[in-house]
Amino acid sequence: MEPSELTPAEFDGIRTNRYRPRLPWARIGIVVMLAAFIAGAYFWRQKVRADELRSRIQAMHAEGVLPVLDELEATRAELEEKALGAKSGAANRLVEAQVRLSALHDEKVVYLKVRVPELASESALRTAIKTEQEDAIGPCLGLELTPLSALSEVPEVLTSKWLARIHDTNDMQRLSVREEQLARAIERELPALQKRVPVDYFLLVLVQGKSRLRDPVDVFLWDLEQDKLVLRSRTENRGRLITVRSQIGPKVDPAKAAGDPIVTADCSIAAHIKAQLGEPTMDLATRD
Repeated sequence: MEPSELTPAEFDGIRTNRYRPRLPWARIGIVVMLAAFIAGAYFWRQKVRADELRSRIQAMHAEGVLPVLDELEATRAELEEKALGAKSGAANRLVEAQVRLSALHDEKVVYLKVRVPELASESALRTAIKTEQEDAIGPCLGLELTPLSALSEVPEVLTSKWLARIHDTNDMQRLSVREEQLARAIERELPALQKRVPVDYFLLVLVQGKSRLRDPVDVFLWDLEQDKLVLRSRTENRGRLITVRSQIGPKVDPAKAAGDPIVTADCSIAAHIKAQLGEPTMDLATRD
């Protein structure tokens, strides 16, 4: 009888390494949860503090800046609407002057010179306003004229777009810097904006063609307090200006006016406005 074949025994349990120490998973889990809780509490506290600082910045802007921006925007929109309504011209609807030039020296007068094609749409008008070049009509009138574009020129730190960026971070240091920037701008930049409004008069010079050198020019003047058109007239470049009465305010260089046809045309337009507003002037034709 042959002996039975022996087979090795197999271990049915879970193999362990008795020499490797067991990790305290329960304690590790507690530590991780505690760390996560502390981190969450820290970031929550940071957000609470950031929200408080943001609210303070927003309140500062809403109280000191927003009313001025709203008034500037409302005035700009009102004057653009008047300009768009004037595109049909003044030739057949003349309005005799109801205010004297001397009354304008102490008033805030906003000014725009634009060509009729640029009144085809709001976007075309706004492009013209942004690209308008300085001229000599204000100095020839002896008035400090504020260009209409100035009502849209706001320092970036005072704009609503800048204010919206405070939501991009919870970093207290960055938010504190923004608060300081706004406070400094309110102190230094805002007073200049406040001086631009309210506007007393709006002077519109509308060129009925490509150039004021040879095309008719319509002149409109609104009294904004009364919301009344006080002058509507048509003129054209007729020569060089000789002022009988001394000017008050900024003056144009006579030598420059004599040699520059654009300045000459501007002073001719100003001479017409002066005459309409009761200022004695003499306008001599330019020699051929």
